[in-house]
Amino acid sequence: MDEALAASFKRMIEELPLHKFLGLKISSVGELEASLIIVVGDSTINPAGSLHGGVIYLMADVSSSVAIETSLSSDEHAVTIDTQTSIYRGTTEGEVTFQALVARRTRRLAFINVKITDSEGQLIAESRITKAIVNGVHSSKKSK
Repeated sequence: MDEALAASFKRMIEELPLHKFLGLKISSVGELEASLIIVVGDSTINPAGSLHGGVIYLMADVSSSVAIETSLSSDEHAVTIDTQTSIYRGTTEGEVTFQALVARRTRRLAFINVKITDSEGQLIAESRITKAIVNGVHSSKKSK
């Protein structure tokens, strides 16, 4: 992905209303990998005051989408078909990093691992996400 396209993609992802509400920031995007960050705060906590599990699932999926995007042609997009997340511990403050790495990509499937760590680098969760690679221009790739 060239730099101009990467910058445009980053803006598009960060400006989606839900992502903006959660404070999502793309830290880095490389070939078949991506790192996203959120800060634990009022919009991301559960009633117990720790990071909401639903936010973990959502952000793991978003980070996997950003990671696989680097390998897609202009007429392909990726659709989540399976996700499995294990939460090991909670966190109540600071930055949370979602590091996605495409473990394998075939013509029609992608297998992505996501490690979720707190601001001290401690592993708080892991996700394994499978995406189908489908033909057809995704709405984000259509010229406006």
